[in-house]
Amino acid sequence: MPELNEYHKKEMEKKIRFQEFMRKHPISREECLEQFKRLREQRIARESKLQS
Repeated sequence: MPELNEYHKKEMEKKIRFQEFMRKHPISREECLEQFKRLREQRIARESKLQS
């Protein structure tokens, strides 16, 4: 198994903290769908800006 460097250890720790936070503060289905909608719109705007 490859050895993890400090970057990987920090990233794994951030992911674990985020998962713990989300377990304690769940969002509703509607909030989740709205968030995905905003992220999708941002991605589309960013990609269209790059293409022009």
